[in-house]
This record gives sequence, C-alpha cells and structure tokens, in this order.
Amino acid sequence: MARAIGSNAALKFCQEQTWGITPANPTKVYGLNIRSESIGSTKNLFQSDTINHYRSVVGLGDGNKAVAGNIVTDLFPEGLEVLIRHLLGKPTVTTTGSGPFTHVMKGDANYLEGISLEKGFINVGQYFMYTGLRVNSMTINLVQEGLHEVTFDFIGKTETIAQATQITGVAVYGTKNGYTGFQCTVYTNHTNGVDYVALGNVVSGSISINNNIETDGYVLGSPYRASASYGKRQCTGDFTVFFENADLYNVYSNGVECGIKFVFDNGLGDTMTFEFPAVKVGGEAPKITGAGGLNLPLNFQARRDDTEQTDVIVTIVNSLSAIDLAPGE
Repeated sequence: MARAIGSNAALKFCQEQTWGITPANPTKVYGLNIRSESIGSTKNLFQSDTINHYRSVVGLGDGNKAVAGNIVTDLFPEGLEVLIRHLLGKPTVTTTGSGPFTHVMKGDANYLEGISLEKGFINVGQYFMYTGLRVNSMTINLVQEGLHEVTFDFIGKTETIAQATQITGVAVYGTKNGYTGFQCTVYTNHTNGVDYVALGNVVSGSISINNNIETDGYVLGSPYRASASYGKRQCTGDFTVFFENADLYNVYSNGVECGIKFVFDNGLGDTMTFEFPAVKVGGEAPKITGAGGLNLPLNFQARRDDTEQTDVIVTIVNSLSAIDLAPGE
C-alpha cells in the first residue's frame, strides 16, 4: 500500500460567498506552494462521571471538533493577495497603474465570508476539505539571509474527507520567487512625524496582524463551530538594530508616537509594503553580554490613525491587473 508523501501533496482554495459553503463552480481556484501546514480538526474525548461497582468507566463521548491550523510559506510578491485581503477584513482595493499595478488595502472593520481549502494527498487519493476558514492572523518573520517566512493562521468550521478533489477548476499558482533578506528595508518617521527615513543596520524583525477570532462559537446539535466572529484587530511587531546612538531608544523612552513601515522590493518591479501609521515603540536598554557589537531590540504596537482611518496599510505592486473580489461582492 502506498504511503502519502509531502512532495506529492497539494493545497488549493477558493473564496466562499456564504460562510462554510464551498461554491459548486468557483470563480477562481488558487494554489499554494508551502513550506509546511497544520490545518486539521481536533476533538476532545469525555467520560461519564457515574460510579459503578466494577470501578470502570461507564460511558465515553466525543467532544467538539475544532478546525484550525496554519500554513507556512515564503513571502511571495504574487499569490498571497487574497489571503492578505481576508486578513485585513473586507478592504476596498484601490488599484492604479498600467503594469506594474499598485494595489492599496487598508485594515477594515467589515469582513469577508470565508475560504474553502482542500489538502490533497494525490498519490493515495485522499482529499481533506475544510470550509469556513477565516484568516485569524499573519506573521512575517524577517531573516537577514534567506527567504522571509510568512505564517497564516486559520480558524474554520468543518472538515470532510473524500477520495476525489472537491474543489472544481484548475488551481492557479504563483510563479515568482519570495522576497529575500536583502530585499527588505525598515522605515520610520520618528524625526518629524511625516518623512519616512530608512533605518540602517537592521538585524532582524517580525510583523504580526491578529484578528483574535473567537474559537468557542459552538451550539447544541452540532460538533462544529456555528460562529467564528472577528475580535479586535491587533498589529504588532519588532525589530533589532545595531546600537549606534540613543536616537531610537529615546523614541521608546520618551513615549514618542510615530509611523513605521516595512518595504520588500525584489528590484524587478515587485514591492510589498506594510505600513503602520501610528505606533508606540517599546524596548529595553542595550545590554553588554560579551565583547562583540551590541544590538538594540525594539518592538511596536499600532493603533488606528485618524488621518488614514486605519491601523495598517498594505501596498502591493506587481503584474496583476486586479486583486480578486469574493463571490457576491
């Protein structure tokens, strides 16, 4: 009997018009090249508390089925737009240009219905379908050498298993390389609150956008979630720089509010920018831990900016003429 292998597995997804229902004929099917994934359903077992003269358990039961997990992949210039849009709520996409095209999205209070995702183990003919997936969070791990890593975390509704694909249509995969450590620059406008200036000698960093989706939306009569409501969005991150002067430390120490943005640019016309227009910076004093050079670790938390009317702005420049809307929009 054949054994399932990761090199012959495939992930594809489509957007839902109604939460938890996979479209019979999706407008578009998206494929994902991944590093790893953990999407699945888990459940607790419970036992009766009754006592009997055999000193044994009388009854066992199945608990709720919790559909959740993550996908880890490279930060690609193309192919992540739909997931990022679901992450941000239901943002209006403003597209300009004639190739390359510039797409601007802002964090929004509304939300899209969800995603149906299929995990196919092709060589053994087993296909796991997950419906009602909502993007709970996204974390980008910035590395100095290598490809930047992005993790999308999902909260979902149901799981089904079949012996044939359940999402009809040919999946469209991205074809471009992910952004590397040499292709990221961190900017702040802490000097005057307006002009962004690149920070030199950034060692590492991370970006996190978390929707804090509820996980306990169960009701009588079903083991699956009946609700996965969005909570308060939180935008946080961190970055570590060479300790060369007290300029950035004073931003933290004096409680100065500023903007920060992370710009990825592959030099081929593709860029991706995550801007947080109003943040507070946290951190700690540099510590002497050896004879070598010292670094300054800082972190930040964003709030809603009254001028931009959002807490996060994502700008993507690539060859796509539009970012796909969900069915029914």
